[in-house]
Amino acid sequence: MPSKGISVYSYISAEGYEVEFNVPKNSVRNTAADNFTSKDLEVESSNIEGLGHYTGRFEWKAFDPEGNNVGSKYNDINSLTGKLEAGSMTSTVGDLFCKPAYSRVLAKEKQAEFAPIVTEAVIITFGFYDAGHGEAGLPNRDQCYVTICSTSNKAWMGAVAPQGSPQAQHPFSRFVLAAPHDNGMNSMQQADAVLSSVDSDMIGELRKMIPGLHHFPHIPDEALVHMLPNIVYGVSITQKKQIPVMLALGARYFEFRPAKLLPAFQKVSKLPDKFYFQHACIPGLAFEDFLNAQVEFLDSNPTEIVTIHIRYDNIVKECKKPTEEEIHEALNSACASAQNGKLTWGHRECFSKPIDTLRSTGQRLIVVIMAEKYDSWTASAYATLKVDPILARFESMNTAGQEATDITVLQCQATSQSIKEVLVYSVLSANAATSCLTSTKGALDMQTLPWIRANALDRLQAEKTIVIMNDFIDGATTDTSIELSRRRLGMDSLSDSNSVPGQGAMGQDREGQEALVQPFQEASIEDKEKPIEDSAPMPGRFD
Repeated sequence: MPSKGISVYSYISAEGYEVEFNVPKNSVRNTAADNFTSKDLEVESSNIEGLGHYTGRFEWKAFDPEGNNVGSKYNDINSLTGKLEAGSMTSTVGDLFCKPAYSRVLAKEKQAEFAPIVTEAVIITFGFYDAGHGEAGLPNRDQCYVTICSTSNKAWMGAVAPQGSPQAQHPFSRFVLAAPHDNGMNSMQQADAVLSSVDSDMIGELRKMIPGLHHFPHIPDEALVHMLPNIVYGVSITQKKQIPVMLALGARYFEFRPAKLLPAFQKVSKLPDKFYFQHACIPGLAFEDFLNAQVEFLDSNPTEIVTIHIRYDNIVKECKKPTEEEIHEALNSACASAQNGKLTWGHRECFSKPIDTLRSTGQRLIVVIMAEKYDSWTASAYATLKVDPILARFESMNTAGQEATDITVLQCQATSQSIKEVLVYSVLSANAATSCLTSTKGALDMQTLPWIRANALDRLQAEKTIVIMNDFIDGATTDTSIELSRRRLGMDSLSDSNSVPGQGAMGQDREGQEALVQPFQEASIEDKEKPIEDSAPMPGRFD
């Protein structure tokens, strides 16, 4: 009988919480014991009541320790065609709902579809991928993930290094920081503001600038105009949460690429003339709004410290970049808005200062510009739908490689949109729940995050800040950074990492995590002796 498969993943660190996944006449219920595992369900036509009825409901529900339903979402799936018929998870980001190619439809009613569910106790993040039939190596099963973490994450630095404690006398570099990959690309609002005014006369110029357009030379300019939202959506939207939610989840490292609008966009759009996060030439969050959100959070959370890394990778030369003076003015203006205490920003020397010193002086915003990084990312390894090449990059990193830089970055997300066939399929055949960026989120996190928990501190022992970067930042990623920070701050010397076991809710099953990733630890690494590329990848980077 016709059916559509769904692979489900969950991560739970809030004590006593559970997630239940349901399809007609079948369900699975996950607890924290099911973290970093997957389960399969089927929407089977034989289980759907009614002659000739093929549409069944897939739904997840989150329950608190008392059994109360604290959040749920659903999609109605046609078991015959495999397509979504309706639901509350049909759009990866709230302000865009892309129909199949050649159409542009904005649906304001979709705005809250993938907004995290926030209660007094927990933050619930989730995602859904509407799979086809396995084209271009993509999954042929729908994918759904749910994570539940505590709202106490908003002050996690104060919890793992309380003011006045021995842990807070260690340098800031002891922290392991979670990072939302391309955090400024968390909405299509600015992109749509410029793309809605683009006409076919501009396409010739844009073909040279927008990542991915060179894969569509056969499509006439007149048709490509209407496809631009789909293409930009497929290569650019890596987050779906506002900055305050990312911070509340526990993210503390943010790379930002500020620049003015492309001159061609300035002429046709009504966006204010200011600096925006730029993905090549596609605008995201305004720099001013980004800084204000950071300062507002820090002003309300006096134990927390945020790192901002200003970078200009892959921004087209036609987009005016800010001068250092303009960056300093923006930082000073933002910090001046703090009302609850002194708040200032500092440079790279802050990495080596004691945590309590940064707090007592109010220097809780660390800003570096185009700093060198020891980064796991390479174009070839991360152009993948599989975890193996990413874990191989992790395996190749070591303490010696950290020494020349302040920041070590472990990137968990694949840039599968760099694979031509994947991008073309996602654009031409997809709706807004089929971004290739969501296709591997659960499956990769299930492998990369346990590897990092089990191995990162053993392999990376330099007194340097470690960053864990991921698309669609979530509780599993931020909890990983918190747990590793707790371990690092508990050591007199980082070379003691081999003797420090996992602690707390996030370290209670380390033995199981090591067993989970062990098969990948034996992978051959042909380029193990090659230096790590220093790069700041962006979705849609085609090398």
